[in-house]
Amino acid sequence: MLNRSMPATHAVPPQGLIRDDVYDRIRGEILTCVLKPGSLVQENDLALRYAVSKSPVRDALLRLQEQGLVDVLPRKGYRIKPISVADAAEMYEMRALLERACITRAVDHAPDAVLAALDRFRKSGKTPDLPSWIAYNRAFHVAVAEAAGNARLARAARYIIEEFDRLTYMSIAHFDTGGLSALVAEHIELIDALQRRDKRAALATARGHVEDARDRLLESLSNLAVVP
Repeated sequence: MLNRSMPATHAVPPQGLIRDDVYDRIRGEILTCVLKPGSLVQENDLALRYAVSKSPVRDALLRLQEQGLVDVLPRKGYRIKPISVADAAEMYEMRALLERACITRAVDHAPDAVLAALDRFRKSGKTPDLPSWIAYNRAFHVAVAEAAGNARLARAARYIIEEFDRLTYMSIAHFDTGGLSALVAEHIELIDALQRRDKRAALATARGHVEDARDRLLESLSNLAVVP
């Protein structure tokens, strides 16, 4: 029997879950350009938007600053980091250098079991939405970097790979399921080359993958209002 003398209670999400949820929502809106590159945002406005206090919003924005997605403007608020052709070109150049080093080490030094574990990326999931596909793509490239067996190299590669989420979204936003499947096929080609320890094929596949992504992004930037 219900004890009517006891006050009604409501489950309150733990603070950690609230902070993670706010972070995920803001990050998702940056990656999908709902929060447009170069736009100014305020803690108060975002707190009202997500119906939370300013504290988790502030924490999320500082985390996003560390990832290169937000700039802090003293006494003005925050700015969604602009995207420029020059910045994108630098990122692709850095990514190509780091991935080449990671793949070379992975072919030469990765245990067979580590390379075999890449098989989990032969599928991206059943008809994923773009955010889910981007998460799969990020996890794949991070796994290849970690297969190199050099913690410092993997950490540097992971940092640049995570910065790429917004660029990845912009470069594939117009893709249908077939287009995403073609990208998964390129991942499979790289996995096959790594597992054969065919360094030349692995490097060529990775280079083509990055160059194609760069070309798609530059085409997208030409059709998008971005801050120089």
